[in-house]
Amino acid sequence: MKQPHSSERGQVLVIIAVAIIGLVGITGLAIDGSRAYSDRRQAQNAADTAALAAALAYAHEPGGDFASVGFSRAASNGFDDNEITNDVEVNHPPVEPSFYAGNNDYVQVIITSHLGTLFGRVVGIEQLTNTVQAVVRVYPSEYTEMYFGNAVVGLAPHECKAIKYQGNADTTLTGGGLFVNSDCPDAAFFNNSSSAALDAPSLTSVGGVAYKEGALDVPSISTGAQAFSYPPREIVLPNIACSGDAEVNGDTMSPGNWSGKFPPSSVTHLESGVYCVNGDFKLNASDVLIGHDVVISMESGGVTWNGSATVQLDAPESGPFKGLLLYMPITNSSDIKINGNSDSKFAGTILAPASPIQINGTGGADGFHCQVIGYTVDIAGTSAMDIRYDDSENWDAPTPQSIELTH
Repeated sequence: MKQPHSSERGQVLVIIAVAIIGLVGITGLAIDGSRAYSDRRQAQNAADTAALAAALAYAHEPGGDFASVGFSRAASNGFDDNEITNDVEVNHPPVEPSFYAGNNDYVQVIITSHLGTLFGRVVGIEQLTNTVQAVVRVYPSEYTEMYFGNAVVGLAPHECKAIKYQGNADTTLTGGGLFVNSDCPDAAFFNNSSSAALDAPSLTSVGGVAYKEGALDVPSISTGAQAFSYPPREIVLPNIACSGDAEVNGDTMSPGNWSGKFPPSSVTHLESGVYCVNGDFKLNASDVLIGHDVVISMESGGVTWNGSATVQLDAPESGPFKGLLLYMPITNSSDIKINGNSDSKFAGTILAPASPIQINGTGGADGFHCQVIGYTVDIAGTSAMDIRYDDSENWDAPTPQSIELTH
């Protein structure tokens, strides 16, 4: 008997044809799926960068058009909000479905991408939609006391003897201690005096501490502290500019820009305001200089105050530079040498992040109401000295604005 081979061959061809159609369909769906995944990843990257750009613009200028910055950054990554192939939203505060909806500390970008299919049309799927979001937290700048409120701070990152105490007269710090930013293992803080004592609430150092027995009356001495960055990044340094020129009228000087020796020899009084100096700030023996509510920014040149000079200076009590008395930009690394007498009084922050500072005893019981911040600090002299730190009398620095991607 003959077998029906021709009939079976026809059935196999039908099965093969159906299988081929199925394989082609599966392959097509895989290709469309891969394209959709790639598109989603691209959209997420675009949303991330757009949200970061918008948040950074908002942090810099909260009242500005930060949304346009976000749209522009999304467009540069292929999502131009054309309402056909993609839609872009920049929201402050975020909207649903974000967990941070309604919170003004956050900026949100939502991108919806519409992707036409290549093979999905065969099974009735003509378009795929991806929706992604990115949320960024904005940390605004805040004003805070510098370096944990220590009265004397040496910022040098590696210098041995970054802070020295080597006088032969007692020195007392109240309201704040000493912070040594150097990681020098042996003597970040160094003492070379055995005939006088340094009295302070604390001494904190990144590196080692070397001192003679009996030279320190400090109940809290610690090493191995976390170092601050140098140049400083934890605070925003002052941006000081003077609009006009300083003028001299008899023994009085008005604020503004000044080039040359500061102050001129005839001047004994400074009017309230900001002084931008290009030249040496030098006071000789028997000189007198009195100024209230003043800021002196040393754009170039050093500071030398003779011990026989009488200096009475205090910082502004209000305004953007409240509590800032003497400032040396980080571009100016000239020396500061401060010698006072019993009639000298200083109130306000001395901020010179690149400068060596030497402070000799004033001889007064209440001469320094200052926070002293330098590259290195040398406390010396033959007269007793009292440095008192009170945050209300000193400059609180703004912290840098920052942003953080949270999605």
